[in-house]
Amino acid sequence: MSRMLAVAARELRERWLLFPGALASGCFPLVLPAFGVEREVMPVVGFVGAILLGLAAAAVIGSSMLARDAVNGRLGFLFSRPVSWLAIWGGKWLAAVVLVAGTTVLAMVPWMLVYTPDTAGGAHGDSWLRAIADSPGTAFFLVLLLLGPGIANFNATLFRSRSAWLVFDFTLLLVSIWATRRYIAPLWRYGVIELDAAESALTLLPLALALLVGSLAQVKVGRTDIRRAHRALSLAFWAIVAAGLAVAAGYWHWVRAAGLADVAVRAVTRDPAGRFVGLEGTARHRGFYPHAFLLDTTTGRYVVLPGPDDRFAADGRLFGPGASHGMLFSADGRKGALARFDGTGAAIDLYDLGGDTPRLERVALEASPPPDWGTAFALSPSAASVLMVHESGASLYALPSGRRVATTTIGPGWRPAALRFLSEDRARAWLVPRTDGLDARRRAEMRVVDLGTDGASSARTFATLGKLEHFAAWRGVVADAGGMRVLTPDAGVQLRDGATGALVATLAETRGAAAFFLEDGRVVVGDTGSRAEPGPPQATLRTFDRAGVPSGEIRLDLPRGGLGIGPEVSPGRVLSSSRLAFLPANTVLADVAEGRVVERLPGLQPATGYHWDASSRGAPAASRVQFFVDDEGRVLRVDFATGERKVVAGPGAPPGERVSAR
Repeated sequence: MSRMLAVAARELRERWLLFPGALASGCFPLVLPAFGVEREVMPVVGFVGAILLGLAAAAVIGSSMLARDAVNGRLGFLFSRPVSWLAIWGGKWLAAVVLVAGTTVLAMVPWMLVYTPDTAGGAHGDSWLRAIADSPGTAFFLVLLLLGPGIANFNATLFRSRSAWLVFDFTLLLVSIWATRRYIAPLWRYGVIELDAAESALTLLPLALALLVGSLAQVKVGRTDIRRAHRALSLAFWAIVAAGLAVAAGYWHWVRAAGLADVAVRAVTRDPAGRFVGLEGTARHRGFYPHAFLLDTTTGRYVVLPGPDDRFAADGRLFGPGASHGMLFSADGRKGALARFDGTGAAIDLYDLGGDTPRLERVALEASPPPDWGTAFALSPSAASVLMVHESGASLYALPSGRRVATTTIGPGWRPAALRFLSEDRARAWLVPRTDGLDARRRAEMRVVDLGTDGASSARTFATLGKLEHFAAWRGVVADAGGMRVLTPDAGVQLRDGATGALVATLAETRGAAAFFLEDGRVVVGDTGSRAEPGPPQATLRTFDRAGVPSGEIRLDLPRGGLGIGPEVSPGRVLSSSRLAFLPANTVLADVAEGRVVERLPGLQPATGYHWDASSRGAPAASRVQFFVDDEGRVLRVDFATGERKVVAGPGAPPGERVSAR
């Protein structure tokens, strides 16, 4: 220990001028206010200046503590004395840490004595030590200061050795950058590792360990031979880096390998028959990485849908499950489709669901623009064509060829809100003004676009009763199964002609009221009423005939606000649910003919798909088989005809059988 301290003292004597220099630099925040700089920002200026000075000292000290001494013979002088290699290495590093830490601290002392944390709006009283200890960036900067000498020593050793071994280092550096981007960056991107300073510091610790162990090997093996020291440093350093990257790669593989029973489901789309569902959710302790599956609920077999790495749009944003789009299904339930980005434009993964195992066919859509968050898709009843609507146009594509058979230009400033196929060869889309921010200009208008497989197209704009709200504009537009009528969320709920937008009737004047078309054409509206009304917070379900004339009313034991309506279980029986985030899920089944609630389903929420996306809002059709999501993220399949209930996905569900689409 005494020999190590002697080596450290020798290093400190040679570089002691760093300390008075640091004190002098710490006085700059004291004189800057005299030149008009605001006093309140001086602690920030002083702190940043101290960190930068510490990093500069780390670079200077690290570049000279081992490599330079090996070249000019100073290490030989130490090895000729009765000093072990461990004492030399420890003394050099001890001196480096003291110099870097001392320089940084001394650069803070002058302005800390004059200013208090309250000067910069701090909440730590007069204690700078408490302010620094409570700062989330302290751990990160400490590790960064430790890395400084190590990185500088590594670089100095590489370039002073002038060895062909440099090719090996640069090759491994490129491989490490690639591996970091592939295996470590996604852990940050999907929240597996948080972007706070403490966890960022932990991710840097393997690099710091590699630099420390590498310098240890450099002194022990290389001694005074700079080329041998270079090889020892590189081998030790890259071995630890490789081990760290291997751990990260294994962890990333574990994150992506979550199965059907590991995922808390947050979005579900279903086929009309209630057999196949498209699921998406996140797994516990695996961040918010979006896991997506195509599940056969009758057999338990499932296909893992493409991950986010296969679904990034040209602007780098995630497109597909995990953003706003789920599986689409044909009306007969024999085809499923998933929109994705293929590197140049939009593409469709077309699944044939007629056999025991889904068959996959990938179709590139001809001359299609890269999809983004505002793009929506709809599948024709027999999956013979697909409609794609984006911010500047709409197109019909034949399947499975991907050939574009019709297209029209919409113009900027519009967003698709609802899509329907009127028949196998005609499609319609309703668009609302696009608002990219809360302060974006709202317009009191909507647009209807029609396309046909014969190439015909038309577009018309109609006025609404008021400016459309930011979020409700595209979430509240609901079309009936045939696309002949549409409900719009302007100034309440309006029933309009689906082709022209002509007003048929006003169904509700309450902003944000939920509405739904029944299979027979009637409309149900969930009226949440005014919060100023006396009495318990109870919602009302009102029924209207096809012309918009009121025909009935049901009191629901559900809170006002956050009301969702649909789907329809059987003719005239519709589900209504509360969607308030701070309350448990609650759903009731109401019979509009009997005018009463016939069943309660506490803790369950109807799995109605991606309620914010036009692509997943399918045509309404009554089905006795419905899917629900509970508060734990489990998906339940409920057969209202037989009363059968079973968990098909989510925590505690049967693991199922994973299959590959052929």
